[in-house]
Amino acid sequence: MPVALRLPSRLASAPTPLFAMCWYADPADGTSILAACGGGGSAATGVKNHLVLYFGLRDDTDPVIVNTANDVGVAVTIAKNPINNKISLFCALGSKVQVYSLSSGQANLEQQLEVGDGVNALAANAMVDSLAVGCESGTVKVYKISQDEHQLEGLASYECEGHGQAVCSVAFAPRSNLMVSSAKDGTARLWQQDACLAVLNCTINDPGAPVPNRPPKVLVRGCGFGDLEGKLVYTVASGRRGAAYLAKWGPKDDQNDYQCIERSQCSQHPVSAMSISGDASTVALGATNGTVILWDTQKWKAIKSFPEVHDLPVTCIAARPFDVPLQGEDQSLVKYNAICASADSKIGWLTLQRRNPKRTSGGAGSGFPLAKYVNLMMKMALLYWIASPLARDIWETCGGEDMPGIGSKLQCIRDDILIAPISRPGIAVPPH
Repeated sequence: MPVALRLPSRLASAPTPLFAMCWYADPADGTSILAACGGGGSAATGVKNHLVLYFGLRDDTDPVIVNTANDVGVAVTIAKNPINNKISLFCALGSKVQVYSLSSGQANLEQQLEVGDGVNALAANAMVDSLAVGCESGTVKVYKISQDEHQLEGLASYECEGHGQAVCSVAFAPRSNLMVSSAKDGTARLWQQDACLAVLNCTINDPGAPVPNRPPKVLVRGCGFGDLEGKLVYTVASGRRGAAYLAKWGPKDDQNDYQCIERSQCSQHPVSAMSISGDASTVALGATNGTVILWDTQKWKAIKSFPEVHDLPVTCIAARPFDVPLQGEDQSLVKYNAICASADSKIGWLTLQRRNPKRTSGGAGSGFPLAKYVNLMMKMALLYWIASPLARDIWETCGGEDMPGIGSKLQCIRDDILIAPISRPGIAVPPH
């Protein structure tokens, strides 16, 4: 049984088992799009192969569901063309890649490309003119994206050969033409086009434990860059069972050969999904026991663990793209740090916030901000300034022992304090 999340983190139902996820955001206007794909079912419940899209982060927003027929989505990525500002979604289904245009809260299929090999991973570069396709055979195929129609060219521009087993993850450096890929062969590889610059041999041996008799099977489930130029690389490796290790890699003396700078155990269970935030400050890790870990790359330690969010292994995870307010957060008042999903048809919306924000009937927060507090204090001070001399006059004029009884005191307050009679000295009646 999963451990109940503490609000404002929450676990919501998904329309289908999910196997891949991408969280796109634009820091300029706060656009937020979460895309997830998956499927599976039976004749009784339906196949339910879907592409699921969440536009914005409001809790009450229903997702847009796209039926992918008989194909199950296993990889997805979203990219915005910096020239024409067109937002496109690339989804891998078996050996095909489908291209959708995202506009006005809808997804429109524009292209379907046959890759010729099972696709496991997708990544677009910063200029959105290249799409890397990680394949089951261990090959990484890179396709050109036309700038006018934003569609993939029919043939791969180049292929990266070197991995001995299926590719698990691919990523581009934001400001260079470097690409990194990881695979089930225990390695991550750094590429400059089709040239392999470095091979990162990942290990999962406990430094304090004896060396095993047989080398363990190492799976490098995730990889990504930790800076803009591609000089830092993060990988997460684990075996079929046992602990997982997060590693940071960098070049040796400005050479192409990369070395492991830091390596730490990040989970007691194998890690099945990994994502890096847009500023590379946080690595989100999903484990096979359903646990999610948020890892601070500066402090180099876990800052939060969400134990057993899912019944099944975490199949996909997305770290927050940018640390800016995103669409829908003004209504939900929750800043999500990571989103995860699994084959249990659940989506975990995870945040580091400790308290669930209160809301008014209009949906806005009902807290007590500084402006309201100062305004209330000013009103109370004004009321005290008016009431204080009035109360003193009432006590001095009508509080004596010569006016016994409450009736005489009330009459005194009315006639001598609040309403002065015309017979009182100083009151002049204008002539008619």
